[in-house]
Amino acid sequence: MKKIVAISDTHLTDWRIPKRLEDLMDNADLVVHAGDFETYNVYKDFTKYDLVAVRGDSDDEKISAELPDIEVFRVEGVKFGLVHKGNYLNEFHDLGYKAMELGVDVLIFGHVHRFVLEKFKNVLVLCPGSPTKPRLSIATCAEIVVSGNRVMVNCRVVQDLYCGMV
Repeated sequence: MKKIVAISDTHLTDWRIPKRLEDLMDNADLVVHAGDFETYNVYKDFTKYDLVAVRGDSDDEKISAELPDIEVFRVEGVKFGLVHKGNYLNEFHDLGYKAMELGVDVLIFGHVHRFVLEKFKNVLVLCPGSPTKPRLSIATCAEIVVSGNRVMVNCRVVQDLYCGMV
């Protein structure tokens, strides 16, 4: 059994990761980042973990030169694909086709800054959301547990919610 923490769209200029996220990553076998670290120093800080990552559209030139657009990797009996931005228009089934094109069981993507988990035919399409810059959402990441060829995905809230007084 392997535990993966998937994140995306951190958009940080220095290391200010929420404590809950840091705890999750410290206890994971693998950290997967779907792009938009933003600065090279933040990207290098993430490399203290066993990391699989792709570049995002907001990453600086050094990150863009070092990371690919697409990554394919295997954890136990499950084949994963990783991209930052897919070709979708408010629906994510196009990413299901991208997953099928890559021959993966799970496609992790970023860019939308909110948690998305959809099944398309025989593949899972997953956006872990943003742990630091959510859009119309809460700060999240995905915790993925792989056991053989089985996958379990949990959405993890990584920052306290504050609603204020009404």
